[in-house]
Amino acid sequence: MTIRLIKTCFSAIVGLFLGLIFFNNVTDYGSNFQFVEKVTGMGDTFAFQANKWRCINNNALHHLFYVGIILLEGTIATFCLWGAYQMATKIKAEDVAFRLAKTKTTIGLSLGILLWFFVFGAIAGEWFLMWQSDEWNAQDTAYFLTGIFLLFLIFHTQKEG
Repeated sequence: MTIRLIKTCFSAIVGLFLGLIFFNNVTDYGSNFQFVEKVTGMGDTFAFQANKWRCINNNALHHLFYVGIILLEGTIATFCLWGAYQMATKIKAEDVAFRLAKTKTTIGLSLGILLWFFVFGAIAGEWFLMWQSDEWNAQDTAYFLTGIFLLFLIFHTQKEG
């Protein structure tokens, strides 16, 4: 019972965390939009001349990328909160019912790894060479959050008893 409660709370906490990120990106669109614009523009990378063919300086594509990130954040929040709700309603149920209730959070946590590792780590970090930027480098945050999501996912998918 205690492990089920912890997993339910973790699901809710991750959902609320992503919900706050989603909220901030919607209500203060310009702040993080500038990040997307600068990273995909690659203007402050030291290997720009050799790799400038990768940069994107199309404002419409910047908005498309950023809206995609925001929608993914909202989707992750929704799956984790939905999963937390389902887990809370099945907290005293049979093992199979509780395991099925965990499915939405499992999807949400997996999407979190996709967002932070693939989108920010691989695409922004390596394709757009974000790691070369002094000002617009968010790789530490991306890998930190990837690790957090992975740890939550590992704990979340373990059997309760």
